[in-house]
Amino acid sequence: MNGIGARTRRDGQAKVPPPLDVHAHIEAEISSEAVRGLGAFVFAMTRSLDEYALVSRRRDTRMVWGVGTHPGRQDSVASFDEDRFAEAIEGTPLVGEIGLDGGSAVPMADQVRTLRSALSVLHRTPRLISLHSADAHLQVIRELHRTPVEGVVLHWWTGSADLTDEALRLGCAFSVPPAMVSKSPILDRIPSDRLFFETDHPYGDRGTVGRRKPGRTTGVEERLGERLNSTTIEMRHLHWANLRRLVLTLGLLDLFPEGWRGVLGDDSLRGRG
Repeated sequence: MNGIGARTRRDGQAKVPPPLDVHAHIEAEISSEAVRGLGAFVFAMTRSLDEYALVSRRRDTRMVWGVGTHPGRQDSVASFDEDRFAEAIEGTPLVGEIGLDGGSAVPMADQVRTLRSALSVLHRTPRLISLHSADAHLQVIRELHRTPVEGVVLHWWTGSADLTDEALRLGCAFSVPPAMVSKSPILDRIPSDRLFFETDHPYGDRGTVGRRKPGRTTGVEERLGERLNSTTIEMRHLHWANLRRLVLTLGLLDLFPEGWRGVLGDDSLRGRG
């Protein structure tokens, strides 16, 4: 690949949007000042419907909170309610973190029942979906075949080459944390317009040099830029362009806070990727 060109302003300087992190875990009690101090736009995952209820009234300008039920938490899976989930997603463009986990102590039958219930809602009401698949890649692909949904971003995907190709055929995108970017040959199979960047803070950025924090995706930009023969600025533009395309395709722009709409509505991102 010969590089991904960056758009420029009229004065000839590149317009650089802020960093974007599409998967991080953040305490529900974080202050608005601390959110602003991250200096980035962040998708914050929740692990249960109860946790989402704690943050649902927040009005963070640079953070979007997802409605989640983590497959690794017995209490979250046991308390999942389809009607409550459907009501919760009315107020946000994001669902996460949901999915399946083959290493979880939660019985797989319970995990599958919960995921199927969530996917049935999302089939009717599309959202951006950060989908967990650790040690359950085949099962996740089977569920996506069973209940097709749009907007799936496979979080920290480590499936086989064949399953990666099948995920691509299903329309999935992939979010890459620092811990994955230098190790996975699967990345070479993923088109640049299906790539998203994440920290998965505080888990996926454990090897990051210096201060670890949500929104610090520069390492992913740099390493993926090396693979794609592109600068970090070009990768930043690519990332936002990929999100813009997906948001507009799903018709979710109006569900984002105003600050997000300002970036996502920037026509300079059109046609990137």
